[in-house]
Amino acid sequence: MDRDRRRLLSLASPPWRWWLALALAVTVAHSVAAEKRFKPFTFKNLDGGRTSLTSLQGRATLIIFFFPTCAFCNVALPEMQKLYVTYKDRGLSVVCVNVVPEEERLIEGWRTAHAYTIPIVLGGHSVQDDYDLTMTPTHVLIDAEGKVLSRHSGFTRGDEAAIEREIRRALGIGD
Repeated sequence: MDRDRRRLLSLASPPWRWWLALALAVTVAHSVAAEKRFKPFTFKNLDGGRTSLTSLQGRATLIIFFFPTCAFCNVALPEMQKLYVTYKDRGLSVVCVNVVPEEERLIEGWRTAHAYTIPIVLGGHSVQDDYDLTMTPTHVLIDAEGKVLSRHSGFTRGDEAAIEREIRRALGIGD
């Protein structure tokens, strides 16, 4: 047995197992706790003002992390626009958060070209790290207290049906 392998095995010996298990348990508990609440934000909006998460919250809020030239975002956003129009008068708030500051100059023309009415805010450079984003679009549905109800990373046709089911459940709308 080589030296590195023996060293790894010695780390897993009984005295260390307890410490490793404890460290893992604390890490898992911290991850689960972090997923329960959505980190509040205040971002610049397209009008030059500021938009905060609390100003958007209704009975449920859908936050969509995107950027204008993202191919998957451009497939998802027409579907999210339909959901926004369908459920906004039933208590749903929706906001799109741009995650690529270098594309801010494209947003107004892009929004007009697609006739999007979903509110859009400018997330800034740290948004990807702040919200642990690994891909776009990422859809996060939260309740009125900011508890994360669901999170979808990426988008393929058909995902809108699952997101709509979660929105309906969050709004207390039966099938």
